[in-house]
Amino acid sequence: MKPSMPSPATPMTDQPLLGPPPPVLDPGSPAAFNESARALADAEITPNLAHWERQGSVSRSLFEAMGRAGVFGIGVAVEHGGLGLDLAHGISFVRAVMREPAAGVCTSLSVLTHLVAPLLARHGTPGQRDRWLRPVLAGRCVASVALTEPGGGSDLVRAVATTARPEPDGWLLQGEKTFITNAPLADVLLVLARTTPGTSALGLTLFLVPADLPGIVITPLATAGLHASPTGRVSFEDCRLPREAVLGRPGLAMVLLAGILPEERLAIAAGALACARWALERTARLLGASDQAMPELAWWDAEIEAAETFVDAAAERIGGPQDQLDAALAKTAGARLAQRVVQDCARLSGPGAYRDDEPAPAMLSALRDVRVLSVYGGSCETVRDTAAAELLRGALTPTQGPPTTTQATPTAP
Repeated sequence: MKPSMPSPATPMTDQPLLGPPPPVLDPGSPAAFNESARALADAEITPNLAHWERQGSVSRSLFEAMGRAGVFGIGVAVEHGGLGLDLAHGISFVRAVMREPAAGVCTSLSVLTHLVAPLLARHGTPGQRDRWLRPVLAGRCVASVALTEPGGGSDLVRAVATTARPEPDGWLLQGEKTFITNAPLADVLLVLARTTPGTSALGLTLFLVPADLPGIVITPLATAGLHASPTGRVSFEDCRLPREAVLGRPGLAMVLLAGILPEERLAIAAGALACARWALERTARLLGASDQAMPELAWWDAEIEAAETFVDAAAERIGGPQDQLDAALAKTAGARLAQRVVQDCARLSGPGAYRDDEPAPAMLSALRDVRVLSVYGGSCETVRDTAAAELLRGALTPTQGPPTTTQATPTAP
């Protein structure tokens, strides 16, 4: 189980880094970006990974370093202070981080990179961008997305019981969220709440909620995986919000989320597959080329390569009519494949893969993390149902062929 979070009085300091300042992301070309992403991960993440896993949380200094490097602005337009890059660059950064089993770190960063920053840039008011987007991009503001509730997980439309009741001067927020990434460190929470009674998707609204408002209690949670990612339960009791706390328009939360969740799910798929590739390469080095298990590993390598190719193709098509289907298929297939590969690699690696008494039990961390990734961002079962619905919708949509012309019947002169 995840170790208890340290008390607020216990500072979480990273290992001191010597030498030149850490690198920043280079958007000049895909090759330059990938090289700079790897250098950034090597400088800021790898030296501290074991420390964060033991502590049960990354430190705030990680967000500050990633902000200085431009990580949270990868998918944000230049006019809003970002790098203006496409999703392929975001996936490249995920793969750079996941050259080590750092799924917890990657998860915490992705909340800002693939959810909060793009949502604020695309749908925030000028005032919301000034107050929240700028500090998020700079790494001075840690953000959480509070969707999941104790009574339901991936089925957001029917499961949301948290309510926001309109009042003359704003909204009154009541309810509870759980398994919320970054909650123990959060400065702002993006909260999904029901603003219209019933179970309609049009009754849900997103709110920007400062984490220090009266009526908010955040409790750290121990989890079975993603140990470096701070996770918490958030309760709202008579929490009063101003009118301008609404992101977008009331009742349109699911429209906003539908436009961003495919990007998050593709990033999760890329991270899961990168974890599988790490386990595969580690096991191949451990066993050696002469081991009889090498043909089995070669087959896994082919499956990972095929899945990564699909993720890359889906990232190129993001924003198109198939992005919901592509992301659902990639996330489900990628997470499940990663589980099978990592479990098989642990079996082939022998009993040492299951030890938890090493300074950095990497294979055991990978085993725990890939199981969580099958649930994170929507359980594989729920996402599979999304894929099935999209496939059915496509099958029932009439195919438009070439237009037919009706020739007039010749008339006698």
